[in-house]
Amino acid sequence: MTEDQVLFAKHGQLCVFKFTGNVRHTQSAGLDHFVHELFSQQSGCDEVLVDLRECHYLDSTSLGLLALIARLYIKLHQRHPSLLVTEKDMQALLCSMCLDKVFTLVNQPTSARELAFAEMPAANQSEIEHVKTILKAHEELLTLDEGNRQTFQPVVDLMKQELAEKDGQ
Repeated sequence: MTEDQVLFAKHGQLCVFKFTGNVRHTQSAGLDHFVHELFSQQSGCDEVLVDLRECHYLDSTSLGLLALIARLYIKLHQRHPSLLVTEKDMQALLCSMCLDKVFTLVNQPTSARELAFAEMPAANQSEIEHVKTILKAHEELLTLDEGNRQTFQPVVDLMKQELAEKDGQ
């Protein structure tokens, strides 16, 4: 296994996403599709935990995908998923992006169960599909806070323009 990756495990009704290393849009490309599939069916994920204890860096796409996980889980269960984070810098980043509004931040696991993690399925995306995934992740960040909207709206607008130009070719 590589260090920079997104992993998933399920134990009973608990679904755990584990981000390790430096997670960028390239490591999380399959996450968007996986999360939509997971929450669109009766997956039995009554509890969701995102473990960031071994994560050192998240790019804005990965932060947007965290927002997506939270939004879909909240829509399904009317409560917040949990985000396990122990590093102060990572906590500060998450709070600055307002992810503390849609996750319950915890700093220690509720149990010590060993989970069998599997690497997130690789996405077989074209360049345009990959840009659309990045765009959707950034749009998720826009919904969390006006500060996020001011920060990421120019990025979203630029990506939309780029996609429109590619569609016109």
